[in-house]
Amino acid sequence: MNLKAWFMLVRPFTLIAPFIAVLFGIILQLASYNQLYLFWEHFGLVIFASLALASAQAAGQIMNQIEDVEIDKANGKDYRPLASGEISIEKAQVLAWFFAIFAIMVGYAINIYYGSFMVIFILSGILYNIEPFRLKKRLWLNTGSLAISRGLLPLPAAWSVFGNIADSTPWLLGSVMAIWVLAWQNTKDINDVEGDKKFGIITPVVYHGIRKLALIIALLSFFSFLLLAIYLQAGLLSSNMATLFLLCIPTIWMLYKLFKMDFSRITLENNELWALFYLTLAGFYILAAASYLIKPYITLFS
Repeated sequence: MNLKAWFMLVRPFTLIAPFIAVLFGIILQLASYNQLYLFWEHFGLVIFASLALASAQAAGQIMNQIEDVEIDKANGKDYRPLASGEISIEKAQVLAWFFAIFAIMVGYAINIYYGSFMVIFILSGILYNIEPFRLKKRLWLNTGSLAISRGLLPLPAAWSVFGNIADSTPWLLGSVMAIWVLAWQNTKDINDVEGDKKFGIITPVVYHGIRKLALIIALLSFFSFLLLAIYLQAGLLSSNMATLFLLCIPTIWMLYKLFKMDFSRITLENNELWALFYLTLAGFYILAAASYLIKPYITLFS
């Protein structure tokens, strides 16, 4: 058994952001409720909740590769285990089912709300990848659906583990991240234009071209932070969340790389902007939680 091939099949780098989303999303929720003591009391549950969302993401990644074997070959992605033939489609399907069932079972074991979120994430993967829906090939519905599943919903899902999903905070922060994801999720398609064109996958970069899309990404990036500023100014979010403006720094760096047309590949299988996208997305959750954790110390020494 080629363990490396199975490891590559789940695309582990893409699982970091959803794991962190739940881990730090729970910290954020508990800190805002002044209930951080529950984190260590229920640490095992927190880890399983984090693994559940990472598993839902893994199921989606496998579904994507199952449906895209020929596209991956056309895009020169023969290093992927299905495209190279190292793993059969049938075995990959079994693994996708395993991750999907694990995510849903763990979700409902935690509570009905978190379990329902896991079902939504699995259904999102199905709608994105599988006919007759196949949102992946439909202009802006492809990136828009990912903005919802990877930007809007993870924080409310994490919030539901111990908190009230009717709270506005996770949804407002999620809407900021959704717009940011709508912009930068496009980085995954930059190196795939030729293969996507050949198989009728109309991604924004295929339709608009990279230069026009760069302007759209810049506009969406600006609007995401503008929306954050509006929420803060209106008092809809805690002033703690102003720390999220620090993420303007990596975003500006990404825009610099984008307008410079620097899409060099990295060993993580895609371009550098793709890696920065996932790392910065994780940064939203880490900074949001950290802003609540360090506030007492800032107050103490101010």
